[in-house]
Amino acid sequence: MVAARAAYVVQWWPEYWAPVSVSPANALQILDIRDGGWNLWAGLLVAAFWAAWSCRSHVTLKRGVLQSLGVGAFILMAAYALRNWVEPPTSSLPSLTLVNAAAQPTDLRSYGGQPLVINLWASWCPPCKREMPVLAQAQKDHPGVRFIWINQGEDAAAVLRYLQSMPLPPAQVLLDPEQLAGQHWQQRSLPSTYFYDANGRLRSTRTGELSRASLSEQLRIIAPPTQAP
Repeated sequence: MVAARAAYVVQWWPEYWAPVSVSPANALQILDIRDGGWNLWAGLLVAAFWAAWSCRSHVTLKRGVLQSLGVGAFILMAAYALRNWVEPPTSSLPSLTLVNAAAQPTDLRSYGGQPLVINLWASWCPPCKREMPVLAQAQKDHPGVRFIWINQGEDAAAVLRYLQSMPLPPAQVLLDPEQLAGQHWQQRSLPSTYFYDANGRLRSTRTGELSRASLSEQLRIIAPPTQAP
C-alpha cells in the first residue's frame, strides 16, 4: 500500500506540490488517501518482490508463493486486457431539466459537444466542501472542460447562501431538490462526480473526495492534453 501510494504521488507530483508551495501545511495531502490515489501496478510489483524475498530460505514455500503470484498476475493482466478489449455499454447524458442558480431552466443535454464534469454535492457534506475549491480552480485551468455542480435535495435559499462563500458560475450550478440526478446515476453517497467526453459518453465515475491529482487523472481521460505537431 505504501508503494502504491508513493508511486501515485510521484506520478502526479506537480499536482501535490502546487498546494505545498503555497503552504507547507498542505503537505499532509500527500498522506490523505481519501482521494483514491493509488498506483496498483507499483504496489503489486513491490508486494511480489517482498513475498519472494521473505520466502528465499524456504524452497517449498517459495515455489508455492511464486506460483500463486504468477497465477494472480496472469488473472489481473487478463482482466485488464479484457476490460480494454470489450466495449463497455455506452451511457449518454440524461435528459434532465433542472434550474440553475440564476433561476433559468437548463437541460443537461445542452452541455453536449464538450468534455463535461458533473458533480453531485450538498452544502452539509464536509467532503463536498473540501473538494469544491479544487473543482472551481480546475474549471479556471481547463476552459475547454465544462464543470456542472448539481445540488442534491436542498432548497434555493440554502444553495445561494453557500454560493456567497464559494463563488461559482451561476449558470453552472443546478438545483435538484427532488434528487433526480442522484436517482439516474444511482448515487450512493456524496460527493459523486461523473466524467463525460465530448461525444457525451460516460467515461469514468468517482464517489468520494477528489484532490488536484485524482481530478487531473480523470480529466486526462475525457480531455487528453493536446500535443504540438
